[in-house]
Amino acid sequence: MLEAREISVQYGGRTVLSDASLCLSPGKITAIVGANGAGKTTLLKALNGSVPISSGEVLLDGTSLASLSRGEIARRVAVVAQETESRFPVTVREFVLTGRFAYGSSFGWEDAKDLEAATCAIAACELENFKDRLMNNLSGGERQRVVLARALAAQGRVLLLDEPTANLDLAHQTLMFRLVVERCATQQYASAIITHDLNLAAEFADEVVMLAAGRIVHKGAPREVLTAANIREIFRVEVILDTNPSSGKARVTQVY
Repeated sequence: MLEAREISVQYGGRTVLSDASLCLSPGKITAIVGANGAGKTTLLKALNGSVPISSGEVLLDGTSLASLSRGEIARRVAVVAQETESRFPVTVREFVLTGRFAYGSSFGWEDAKDLEAATCAIAACELENFKDRLMNNLSGGERQRVVLARALAAQGRVLLLDEPTANLDLAHQTLMFRLVVERCATQQYASAIITHDLNLAAEFADEVVMLAAGRIVHKGAPREVLTAANIREIFRVEVILDTNPSSGKARVTQVY
């Protein structure tokens, strides 16, 4: 569905992403992990076409991203960026409706399909009681859920999420991941999620991509990538690995 083939990105003559290749497939979640500055956000932006690549190619359903308009990309790829405070006095409902902009909508011109998509996304993110509140009156975690709702309202079949659980409590971290899992399982979405929580990656991802210094150094199933040796190499910490007794998935515990 969305494939990167040996893509590189340069900023000011400095290479920040080198020869990265990965494929986001329908029904699958890819977790992108790595230390700060590893190139995770740059990779996600390159997959969305929001930063230019210096070499390689990104394909969306077999078509080069470079040949598609921003509107065509926005209708098929939804992005949840790291939470930033809205400076505009718009309500939650109005903000979520901006996710429909790629379909030709703007404030005051929403049709019934736009309203239905926004209403369903607000409900899925448990925001019904917030829909008339102003964005700049919400907490960071509440705003992050609204940003996810906007992405869901866009109904793009590819979801790219940059640290979507930042500022969320444990219950809403799980809610966010379960929403993505549900979309992938029932509607064959493809998703890439940047996360610093290795246990969430182990629990929910089908594939883990581990970056270091702008390169993909490990890629595969969570149990193959999230090993003590790999985590020590990338994060410079010691961990104990065992099995979550509830899910049977790998569990990572840092040794202090």
